Amino acid sequence: MNLKFGVIGPGRVGASLVKAFGAAGLTCTGVYGGACADVKAKALGVELVTQAALVQGADVIFICVPDRAIALAAQSLADEIAKSGTDVCGKFVFHVSGSAQLDVLNPLAGLGMETGSLHPLQSFAAPRENLAGIGMAVDGTPKAQQLARRLAQLLGASAFNVPAAERAAYHAAACFCSNYVVSAVALAQKLLSRWTSDEAEAFRHLLPLFTGTAQNLKNAHTAGEALTGPIARGDVVTVKAHLASLPPEFLPAYIVLGRAAMQLAAQNHSISQSAQAELECLFTEALK
Repeated sequence: MNLKFGVIGPGRVGASLVKAFGAAGLTCTGVYGGACADVKAKALGVELVTQAALVQGADVIFICVPDRAIALAAQSLADEIAKSGTDVCGKFVFHVSGSAQLDVLNPLAGLGMETGSLHPLQSFAAPRENLAGIGMAVDGTPKAQQLARRLAQLLGASAFNVPAAERAAYHAAACFCSNYVVSAVALAQKLLSRWTSDEAEAFRHLLPLFTGTAQNLKNAHTAGEALTGPIARGDVVTVKAHLASLPPEFLPAYIVLGRAAMQLAAQNHSISQSAQAELECLFTEALK
């Protein structure tokens, strides 16, 4: 694939795309915008360019700014295109948001650009070069979707379509798998720290358990297959002891997650109906 691309907002996701597409053989014509953009461009080994130069030099532009700034970035780019008189028909622009719809790119669509979204289903604590194996949610005009799938394939990623009206629900799914997993580990860390010197030590002790769980998930076909623990066994006595011993602030999260685990156990046929009924009674009583 002989495409040139540019990035608006070389933060963690933008920098990752520069690295990943560069490693895959595409040419980055430059980056624009964002805090310390000159330093980031230098670190990536690419040029810091103006919006006009970005539009003129790139076949594809990725807008990698926070969701609240996408519409502003798109309008700013559209204004620059109109000012310079650059012909952008046949060029592509993608935002990389998981939840934003395509209408934020309407100013650019109105100028003839093919608009789309390409969201890497991955967390980015730091820029990363290798995106192989991840999922990428795509949407856009037919041509934009076609290119998005080709770009994902180039990276060794797997693309799937999420319609604009369902982007928020899709992004919520991503939050469950990433952000809220971190929140659950933080709760475990806080509770375990009662028997360690501090939360940092508690976290170190929890990491092998977490990585073991992640490995179980990796080896499974669906999340339910990786479920272990007292609810998976229908161990009502142990769950009752948990509820009796937990500080009040931990109970709501434990019960919400416990009910979700109970549903998985039921789907796995690893728990009897009587055990389900007993567990539900325990959860209901604990919330009173």
